[in-house]
Amino acid sequence: MRLRTALLGSRAALLFMIATCSTLSLAAPAPYYLWQGKHKTVCAQTSPGKGWTKVSGGFVKSDCSI
Repeated sequence: MRLRTALLGSRAALLFMIATCSTLSLAAPAPYYLWQGKHKTVCAQTSPGKGWTKVSGGFVKSDCSI
């Protein structure tokens, strides 16, 4: 009985690890956006703070070139 319970537990753990790894492999990097402030324009994945407006976005590179 103990062996059967141990096998079921290890199977469940193996299935959980496979499911977790398969979803992690589908993750994509976050896009970069061009943000405009009062006196400056920056490229970032998230807003630099209050007062910044998203000008354009969906860039792959961190310098917002593509």
